[in-house]
Amino acid sequence: MKEEVINIEELQQDSHNFNAGTDEGQELMEKSFSELGAGRSILVDKNGNIIAGNKSQKAAMAAGIKKVRIIETTGDELVAVKRTDIDLNSAKGRRMALADNQTQVVNLAWDETELETVASELEGFDPGEWGFEMPEVEAGPKEKKEPQTQELRPFATNHVLISYPIDLHDRIMQLVEELREVEGVEIEQSAN
Repeated sequence: MKEEVINIEELQQDSHNFNAGTDEGQELMEKSFSELGAGRSILVDKNGNIIAGNKSQKAAMAAGIKKVRIIETTGDELVAVKRTDIDLNSAKGRRMALADNQTQVVNLAWDETELETVASELEGFDPGEWGFEMPEVEAGPKEKKEPQTQELRPFATNHVLISYPIDLHDRIMQLVEELREVEGVEIEQSAN
C-alpha cells in the first residue's frame, strides 16, 4: 500500500458535486475541524479529483489544515483513520461522533441540476439505484435550480421552553391560551 503526504490544495474539487451544501453546514464543519481536528477520511480518484469530501476539503483548509495523507487502495479494503490522541468515551471523542453525524445532516443540499446533467451525459449512471427520485425533465433550456435541503424530523413531537421578561407575561399568556385550543398541543407551565 503506497502512502504519501501532499498539499491539501493539490486535490481538485468535483465540478459536478451533487451536494451544494449549506452555509450552516459549512460553518459547523469549519468549527469541527478547528476545535476537534480531522477525523473521517475523504475519497479521491487516481487523478486527485475529490469523489467524496469536497466540503471537508474546504472546511479543513479554512481551519488551517495544509496537508493530506494519501493512502492508495483499490477498494478491496476499508481504510480507517485512527486518532491516537482521542478516546471515544471522552468528551472530545463524543463531540467528534456528534459533529460527524450532525454536519452530514445539516450540510446536505441536493443539487438536482448537477444530478440531471450527469444522468443525461453519462451512460450507466442512474440516481434511482440509490433511492434518489429524479424530477420529470421538461423540454427546453434547463434552469439552475436551488439546491434542496434535506430536513430530518426524527421525533413525532417537539418540546419548547420559552423564557421571557415579566412585562410580556400577559401577551405570552394570551398566545398560550390560543395554543391550548390546537388539537394535540399540551402545555405545562412553571415559573422561576
